[in-house]
Amino acid sequence: MTDFQTDPDYEECIVSFIDILGFRDLLNRSSAAEIRKVLQIFHRHSKPYETDEPMDSGERRTLSEVKMEVVSDAIVRARTIHTDYKDGALFHELLDLVFIQSLCLNQGILLRGALTIDYVHVGENMEGPVFGPGLVNAYLMEGREAVYPRIIVDEAVMKRFAEDRALWREGHSKCQEQRYVTQLLKSDEAGLGFVDYLRGIKTEVDHYGEYLEFLERHSNLIRQGLSSASRRDVRRKYAWLRNYHNKQVKQEMDTPNLDDPNPELDGATLRELLEPLVLS
Repeated sequence: MTDFQTDPDYEECIVSFIDILGFRDLLNRSSAAEIRKVLQIFHRHSKPYETDEPMDSGERRTLSEVKMEVVSDAIVRARTIHTDYKDGALFHELLDLVFIQSLCLNQGILLRGALTIDYVHVGENMEGPVFGPGLVNAYLMEGREAVYPRIIVDEAVMKRFAEDRALWREGHSKCQEQRYVTQLLKSDEAGLGFVDYLRGIKTEVDHYGEYLEFLERHSNLIRQGLSSASRRDVRRKYAWLRNYHNKQVKQEMDTPNLDDPNPELDGATLRELLEPLVLS
């Protein structure tokens, strides 16, 4: 039996497996150029982050990098974690997934996926191909546990994150790193963690009005999905998404300034703008 830890061609990585939901319908209603535009979102958010740290260190990896591969509606990302400089690999992977989910949603595309840490092959120079137990485990998690349009996070990842500095940013304390990572995560009633893109994208937009526009697009997508879905399993997915959406909107309404005119929002109050976004 293969010992993945000692095989020099395998490397421990953060592995994300993502499924584009409704891809068959997308093929039937979209041009190749439109589908390419969606897939380019994944490519754009798999490039290295700008940094002052050196990238070249001979045979060793300096910073975490992502190897991404696309096969039709399936996307796999493998992010290296054993690097000379610890740049907060888990945070960066979660933030990438926040952007990917949000930008796909702007195109009317929902995603489902799973994230784990395990051994995969990515190639010495990140040339791929990606294969190994990490990919298999993330694929099985997505199929068996994710269920709804969300990207779940393996419980073992969070247990390891609490103790393994390889996943933290260099110079950060445990509390600092946890603060950054937990703001990108949410847990369901069963305790299963998933990427909280509705909250995560809020701090990445230029102004609050832009965030309200995103919430409006989110609500419109759910309304359309609930009204047009004929299959019960599809309706259940949109019902879950409605609950997730409503919790975030109601959290936004939990402010003492709810009824104060806001000059940044053309004098409207937050109540006037948020209440129509609550879905029944």
